[in-house]
Amino acid sequence: MGKNGLAWIGMGATAATLALTGIAVMSSAANADLILVQVVGGVVTPAPTVAASFRDLGAQGFGTAPRMLTLQTNTVETGNETPVDVEHGDAVDGANKSTTPTLATLGWTSGFNVGIGFNSDQSGQTGITMQSLVLTIFNGTTPVGSFSLASSLTPLTFTAADLALQQGNGNAVFDFGLTVPQQAQFNSILAQPGSSGFFAGLSSQLGCPADTLALAPLCLVSNDGPDTFIGFNQVPGPIVGAGLPGLIAACGGLLALARRRRKLVA
Repeated sequence: MGKNGLAWIGMGATAATLALTGIAVMSSAANADLILVQVVGGVVTPAPTVAASFRDLGAQGFGTAPRMLTLQTNTVETGNETPVDVEHGDAVDGANKSTTPTLATLGWTSGFNVGIGFNSDQSGQTGITMQSLVLTIFNGTTPVGSFSLASSLTPLTFTAADLALQQGNGNAVFDFGLTVPQQAQFNSILAQPGSSGFFAGLSSQLGCPADTLALAPLCLVSNDGPDTFIGFNQVPGPIVGAGLPGLIAACGGLLALARRRRKLVA
């Protein structure tokens, strides 16, 4: 399908506006956070910077993990994917471009497994701005839950230096995961009958809509992509970093390290 001509899809867009594009909207979407994450010491934690979220997935990388959404055009890219494998807006058709895999295919058996990787191939080695990112879970064609880019990250700019990290590494992505509260929300979806067969669809807007072009260089346009999102298993562990979950994970890591040292001494 062609461009939908929508001015801007962001956290402030209305449900009615989003519905016109085929993007699924849930009442809880504004409170459901996707954040940049990093893997430190075998534990998934919030990433302090965009560069810190850059991750080599190895065998889980491109060519293995399902490609959920590919956008490719100039200035601004707006598109989404709904079941089964239906493109809207600027989403690029093709099994290796835009799909709606099942939760079983993705290996998302818990909220901490949810991983979305972003890879941008900008012409001219420039950066790009992400205006929105929404993960929607569907039972058939009915949305049952939705998770949006955290408002604290919106809009999110990937600088030229950030994207330069991707060069020569097709398995590397910028890593998005769920906050701890939203892992619990995702687990409530998994508790529904037949959830392994539920579909996962993505929507995103990249670049600079007309009403943001005057903000340059704060907003970086898309330069003919392709800009691709994949779904992968975030294993080995849940997002931690604050409160009791972080303390438990830290203590567990220290205990494991102490046991390993005792074995080496013995």
